Amino acid sequence: MRHRSAVLAVALLTLASLPAASVPASAAGSDLDWPCVQILVPTLSSGQIWPGDPIEGKEGDWRDIPGTEPVLKQLLDRRLDPEQEQAAIDRFADQLEADRAAADRNAALTALFAGAFDALNQERGQAILAIKRYAHQQRVLLDSIDAALTRFQTLPADAPEAAALREEIAWRRRILDERRRNQTALCEQPVQLEQKAGRIARDIAARLD
Repeated sequence: MRHRSAVLAVALLTLASLPAASVPASAAGSDLDWPCVQILVPTLSSGQIWPGDPIEGKEGDWRDIPGTEPVLKQLLDRRLDPEQEQAAIDRFADQLEADRAAADRNAALTALFAGAFDALNQERGQAILAIKRYAHQQRVLLDSIDAALTRFQTLPADAPEAAALREEIAWRRRILDERRRNQTALCEQPVQLEQKAGRIARDIAARLD
């Protein structure tokens, strides 16, 4: 009986200690599949970080500018640190200054940012979708623990099914704990991509005429 009480206590503690966004009463708003403490912003707006000309409709202009593609690929590489990002932009801008008039340089730099921002926004959107799928799986797992706990409470302590349910609840709890630890890193991904877009905007804008 003491072991049974311990199982119930642990299971109830698991349910009670979950973040509010992981259960059907999200503190983040009406989206029950958004578990992060960060406010959900599905799509970034370039106007909030880019002081240059509007980039709407210019997302693919970089394809017509020789030498832009390798720079864009570099900027989108997550392994690049901020100093390397700035160095890549400066090399590109220096080459433009040697080869083009001021108006053409600004157009090329704007095209570079438009391509980078569009790609980062799409990548960020995919990261958000992945977080929502992850959170939905969390809620399904939580519901399964709740159902197993409810069933466990109806069984005699010495029933064979009770022993199996004890193991099942403990196993699912371990999975849930592990997923909760991983959730923090997942929630940081959209933030990191937003910060990267901001850095790139700032560094490119600094080279505009």
